[in-house]
Amino acid sequence: MYEREFYDVLDQGEQILWADKPHRTVHLLKGVPMLIFGLLWGVFDFFFIMMASGTGMMLFMVPFMLIHMAPLWIGVGGMIALLANYRNTIFCYTDKRVIIRGGLWGIDYKSIDFDAIASIEVNVNPIENSLGVGTIRINEDYVHTGKRSVRTGKRLYGIDRPYEVYKELKKVALDIRSDISYPNQLRPEGNPGYNTEYKD
Repeated sequence: MYEREFYDVLDQGEQILWADKPHRTVHLLKGVPMLIFGLLWGVFDFFFIMMASGTGMMLFMVPFMLIHMAPLWIGVGGMIALLANYRNTIFCYTDKRVIIRGGLWGIDYKSIDFDAIASIEVNVNPIENSLGVGTIRINEDYVHTGKRSVRTGKRLYGIDRPYEVYKELKKVALDIRSDISYPNQLRPEGNPGYNTEYKD
């Protein structure tokens, strides 16, 4: 259904194995904390303006408070941006990488090649659980920033069938990494290591 949205950035011969959009509610929830903070800030400023309305400071106070209410404008603007961004937000993985499509004014693509993935996790918070969706976090290797090492990564949030997608994505990632590390020409017919049957 959403596969055609990625055709412009696929390599020759690259095949899409899964594509989906996040749940709209989960997508919009990212802006709720700042919106709540901005609304509380705005209410406080509104009462402050009302208290000053009977004084001769109104000509000074109104422009000042409009600037002072920046958290409210940021919160409301953030929600509007998330609404506008939602129609462009789609996730997919192919037989080579994970791709995240998004963007507000134009279309942006971010991707993680399978050989750069360090680990994959699945998380379902209470809100996602109530909506029947979940989040898959794709962790890359640690990036050294001064004295600290920070693990970078991407999230496929608010997706349907999170546990199934997680298992399928892990299998594909393992298969692709195995192909990169041990090309078919280098694999012996009998391999006592990977994919053996465990016996007592």
